[in-house]
Amino acid sequence: IHSFISSKERRSGRKEKTKTTTERAQRTGTDKKMIGRVMHNVLLIFRLLFKLLTFLRLNWIAKFLRLLLFSALLLPAFIRIGWFYVTDGRIKRGIKYGKNARNFLDVYVPSDEEDEDVEEGGGGGETNKPKQLKPVVIFVTGGVWIIGYRVWGALLAKSLLEFGVITICIDYRNFPQGVCGDMVEDVANGIGYAVNAAKSLGGDPRKINLIGQSAGAHLAALSLLKQASLRDDLKETWHAKDIIGFVGISGIYHPESEELIAHFDRQGLHRKIFFSIMEAGFSGRHIEALGRNSPSEMVKSIGVECAHVLPRFLLIHGEKDVSAPTRESRNFAPTLSNAGISVKEKYYKSKGHVEPFILDPILGRSEDVLLEDLLTFIFRREGLSKTFKRQPLIDRKS
Repeated sequence: IHSFISSKERRSGRKEKTKTTTERAQRTGTDKKMIGRVMHNVLLIFRLLFKLLTFLRLNWIAKFLRLLLFSALLLPAFIRIGWFYVTDGRIKRGIKYGKNARNFLDVYVPSDEEDEDVEEGGGGGETNKPKQLKPVVIFVTGGVWIIGYRVWGALLAKSLLEFGVITICIDYRNFPQGVCGDMVEDVANGIGYAVNAAKSLGGDPRKINLIGQSAGAHLAALSLLKQASLRDDLKETWHAKDIIGFVGISGIYHPESEELIAHFDRQGLHRKIFFSIMEAGFSGRHIEALGRNSPSEMVKSIGVECAHVLPRFLLIHGEKDVSAPTRESRNFAPTLSNAGISVKEKYYKSKGHVEPFILDPILGRSEDVLLEDLLTFIFRREGLSKTFKRQPLIDRKS
C-alpha cells in the first residue's frame, strides 16, 4: 500500500511539475508577445515621425516649441488629468472597436449616484426610483489630423461624468499613418460600435449625441453625412438617425477653401501636408479633390434629400480663434439651414481655440460657457453647470 501511494504521489508530482512548466512557458510566450507588440509600436512611431519630418519646415518647429511651452505651464493640471485617467474606476480603457491600427476607444460611465444628482437638480431625493438610462456623448478629438488621441477627451469626459453623461472617446489613425478617408472610416466604425453598445453600458439609445472638436469636428461631420447618404442600408451597423444631436466645436468644414488653405499655410500646416492629408494630390484639380472631403460640399450634395435623417446641429466657435477661423462655422451654418437641417450657432467673444475646451475647465472658471452650452444641448435644460462647483486643476495665481 505504501509503495502504491508513493508511486501515485510521484506521478502526481510529475504532473504538477509539467503543469507548472507549461504555465510558465505560456506566461513567457505572452510576455514575449507583449514585448513584441510594444517594440512594433515604438518602431512604427519612429518610422511615422521620420516620414512626417520630411514635410516640416521652420515655422512648424516654432509652433512645436510653443506647444511644449504651453504644455509645461499646464503640466500640474495635465498630471492630475492623467492620474484621473489611469486610476478612476469609472473608465473602461482601450476597447477595440475595429480591425485597423489605433481602433480603440475609452468609455466613461458615471455612477448611479451622479445620475440621480442630475435628475434631482443636485439635491438628492428618492433612491428607490427605477434606474434611469443615461444620455450618451460620442466624442471625436482634434489634433490637426496629425496628433489626435482619444485621451485628449478625458477633460471633457471628466466634466460630463459629474452630470451623469456616458462619454465614449474614439481614437483613429492620424497622418501619415492614414489619410482623411482612413480617418473617416475609423471614426464611422467607432460611432457604430458606440451606438450598438450604448444600451449595454446603461445609455439611452434615443439620446446619443456626436461631438467633434477642431479636426475631430471635420471627421465627425463627414462620418455623419456619409452615413446619412446611405439612408437605411441594412448592411450598415448604424444610421444617421441614431444620432439625436451633433456639436462641432471650433470645427473645419471647408477644406476646399483657398482662404483656409492659405491660413493653414501661414500657421505652419504646409499646403503640401494638407493636400496629402485630404487626398488631394498635387495636380491642378486639387480644389476639386478637396471637395470630396468637405462637409460643406457634402451638405450641398445630399442635404435636402437627407435632412429628415440628420440631427440638429450646434456650431460653437471662439471669435479669437487663430487656429480654426471663426468663418468656418459662420459659413457652414447657412449651408446647413438652406438644406433644411436644424442648426444653432454659439460664438464666444473673448475665447480662442483652447480656452473653452482646455483652459476654462482646468482653471475651474465659473464662466465655463462651453460646458453650459453642451449640457443645455444634451439635456435641453439651462443652468445645469451652475449646480456643481468644480475645483480648479491648477492654481490660477501660478
